[in-house]
Amino acid sequence: MSALAEWLGAQAPGYACTHAISPAQRRALAAIARCRTPEMGGRVYRCAHCTKHDFAYHSCHHRSCPRCGGARTAAWTQRQRDRLLPVPYFMVTFTLPAPLRAIFAAEPKVMIDLLFGESARALQTIASLPKHLGADLGMTGVLHTWGRQMQLHPHVHFIVPGGGLAEDGTAWRHTRKPEWLVPSAPVAARFRQGMAAALRVALPGRHAQVPDSCWRQPWVVDIQHVGSGEAAIKYLARYVQRTAISDERIRTMDAKTVRFGYRDSASGEHKECTLDAAEFMRRYLQHVLPTGVHRVRHFGWEHPAAWRRRRVVETLLAVEIVVRPKQAEDVVQWHLVCPHCQAESLRCVGTLPRVARSPPFVPRAA
Repeated sequence: MSALAEWLGAQAPGYACTHAISPAQRRALAAIARCRTPEMGGRVYRCAHCTKHDFAYHSCHHRSCPRCGGARTAAWTQRQRDRLLPVPYFMVTFTLPAPLRAIFAAEPKVMIDLLFGESARALQTIASLPKHLGADLGMTGVLHTWGRQMQLHPHVHFIVPGGGLAEDGTAWRHTRKPEWLVPSAPVAARFRQGMAAALRVALPGRHAQVPDSCWRQPWVVDIQHVGSGEAAIKYLARYVQRTAISDERIRTMDAKTVRFGYRDSASGEHKECTLDAAEFMRRYLQHVLPTGVHRVRHFGWEHPAAWRRRRVVETLLAVEIVVRPKQAEDVVQWHLVCPHCQAESLRCVGTLPRVARSPPFVPRAA
């Protein structure tokens, strides 16, 4: 059981009475409260060795639930590994500057779309220049909204193959150097320019609130060579189906305070942060994405609609296509091991229906 999930379920009604929460946050709290309980239904297992029965209740599969995500993360990781190309890979990170984070908090759906769209466009624009690469990129971006103390820190990580498809689609263009993709400064400048123009159109009132210094200061774009891409995929997988904090980082938690560990990014030291219960809940909920917003997005010839161009890339690089049988994402290894005798002889013999009742009531703030 997840102590964090139980804490969230216990604190949610009181927090919702005194704080405004969005519909998406309300649904997240309701899903977390129901996760792996009789309300979700489940399966009945019988051990062929000791004949005892065990029960496994279904998960909610909500991406903000601290209990869920393990199997789906593993499946996503394997799919991305199967798509790796025999070229160097790069991790490109675009960070939204501090003056725009209040707008992100107020208009998350719009800002996420702008962050993804303008960052991908900036990288593609610079890479397409003949003096850099002169080719079209394929890239996969993963949104990450939190810092190490759960503060709002929106940024997008792109994993990018080192090279691209020539404009006419007949040749693969390698990077000029194995450990060099494109210079970060012009990418950052193009990203800043694109965000300014896009924000002015999408949210003119919000754009007017941004200080002029934000559009003059250098923006942060980090480009790192990450070898074959295996390590980068493993790193990004942690954010695909997970949220800002897991049980492993929690030191103590009660009705009044929560204490958790984190690593200081400047010094590298392991430290602890203590927050009152309401502030911890606020920080947790601010990372619940709006309904329908995708955390992972693909661009260029990595986009699903561009699968023909992806096949051209695979042909040019002589890539062997990997086809794996599709497996259910909710099957986990412990279902096969009997918790009573430890024999690997547990078999599903029936199902448990969902309990016919309304979702847990989360009151609205006055």
